[in-house]
Amino acid sequence: MDASSSESDQRFLFLEELTGDLNRGDIELPSFPDVVLRIRKALEDENCSTEKLVQLVSAEPVLAARLLSVANSAALRPSGDPITDLNMAVNRIGRIMIRSSAMSFAMTQLQKAAKLKTAKEQLEAIWEQCSHVAALCYVLSRKYTKLNADEAMFVGLMHGIGRMYVLTRAEEFPSLFENRSDIETIMDEWDCAIGSSIVESWGLAEHVAAAIRDFKDTKRAHEGGADYTDVLTLAYILYRFIVAGEDAEFVLDEVPASRQLDIAATDMLQVLGESEEKINSLRRALGN
Repeated sequence: MDASSSESDQRFLFLEELTGDLNRGDIELPSFPDVVLRIRKALEDENCSTEKLVQLVSAEPVLAARLLSVANSAALRPSGDPITDLNMAVNRIGRIMIRSSAMSFAMTQLQKAAKLKTAKEQLEAIWEQCSHVAALCYVLSRKYTKLNADEAMFVGLMHGIGRMYVLTRAEEFPSLFENRSDIETIMDEWDCAIGSSIVESWGLAEHVAAAIRDFKDTKRAHEGGADYTDVLTLAYILYRFIVAGEDAEFVLDEVPASRQLDIAATDMLQVLGESEEKINSLRRALGN
């Protein structure tokens, strides 16, 4: 059997496994920190006290430091004395941002656990994208919508979780990494379905799953005001403009989401200029 046939067989077997994972709903990210799962469960309990959350966060010093960093970011603390107390930080940033901080910590742990160098590099690139898009979601939602900016940030943070899952599963099929474009194609084709399935299995809100499932549909239109999918769609387009030089102005003129936020393509550079400090501060706080 020649090398190309072997690679083709590996790709087929991998896609079979991904299909089986989706059909069974059997999607669990490896090396996911237990403390993050405990925090997520605690946040689902409306009666969970601040003291309990502080206790959970304190069990992981790196996570505690990240939470303090988020509380002191320029976007959340435009003025005033620095916050150095974890109890104050928990009260300042609220439960949604605690969840985002915990998830950002978990995602960086996935990078460190990667066995293959190529997978590690690609996981780092995905995390850079997630943190950047999350910051853009925060800024766009706060400036142009009545949506909860913290929740929009969380949606942005989670939008690449499907790509991360594909990469971590692909480590069992090393030959897939011999052709980088091949694994990228698989991620492009599967990330939305897998990502939405993951957040659904975690019991997160439907709008989070819907945004991850549909944000690449630039023709999506709907009645009513802007939603989290609209924000994620625009943040992703803007991110692609920033990092890849794609023509955001041309694209935005054709995207219904831009009309939902009542934002013109000509506004984008102004948004970036006004929000640069907040975006960079949030990205640093999230660990990027």
